[in-house]
Amino acid sequence: MSRWKGLLWKEWIQARLGMAFLVLAAVLSIGVVPFLLQRYAFHEVPVMNIAFIIMGFWVLALSYMPVVSLLVSLQADMKRPDIWLHSPAPSYVLVGVKAVFAVLMTVASMLFLFTVLALANGMIHLFGGGSGLPEGVPLGWFMGFFAEVGTVSLFLGIMQMVLGFLFWTIYQWLKKFTKIGAVILTGMLVGGTFYVFQKVARWGPYEKLAGYGEIPLTYTERLNRVNDWSLDFTGTIAASGVGLAAIEAILLAMLAIYIFNRKVAR
Repeated sequence: MSRWKGLLWKEWIQARLGMAFLVLAAVLSIGVVPFLLQRYAFHEVPVMNIAFIIMGFWVLALSYMPVVSLLVSLQADMKRPDIWLHSPAPSYVLVGVKAVFAVLMTVASMLFLFTVLALANGMIHLFGGGSGLPEGVPLGWFMGFFAEVGTVSLFLGIMQMVLGFLFWTIYQWLKKFTKIGAVILTGMLVGGTFYVFQKVARWGPYEKLAGYGEIPLTYTERLNRVNDWSLDFTGTIAASGVGLAAIEAILLAMLAIYIFNRKVAR
């Protein structure tokens, strides 16, 4: 446990400047910008509508945070081969800590954004005498909507992180032989992998297997009915599809770690 704490602390030391910029950007974009836009540009649009739209872009952007955070950290450590060769911790622990840290920072960022959004709404209620929300739409609907979308976004972010680590590992391996060829071959592999995934996902038996156990996204459905600008989600996800994606992610992560141990971290 102490080893994990030490490695997580090392990741925090490396990431704290970036997290400080993210906190500042979140406060300005959600706690300040919507008020300025409503005052000077969109007078008829409720300020919280603007804030929720900006929040939607944040949630989308944060879905890429796990993969970006992991690869930036890995790239920084690749400048120090001794970290992999002489560390008492095995490679899967060193990489696993980075992945866990990336996910934790993504969750923390989402929760911070929700907090800023709630505080902005509280300020409107305190100084403006209203909630700032569209008439007849409770605050809980919006918070539930972003909780649902945030959960889906986080899951997609983890999937992207696994794929990103796999392709990054393959690129690092190929780069030992040819740098330009590594870029081309990795790019071709990325394109080919997504092409195969699309074909498999549209294959009848797989599509049927991945469609069991519908989980309703209640608040997403409600907002789709009352807001024209709401994201056009179906309002449900399939439990079996999530399970299959999780199994695929685990297998791909194991493959990436195997290649990393055999071909990169030596």
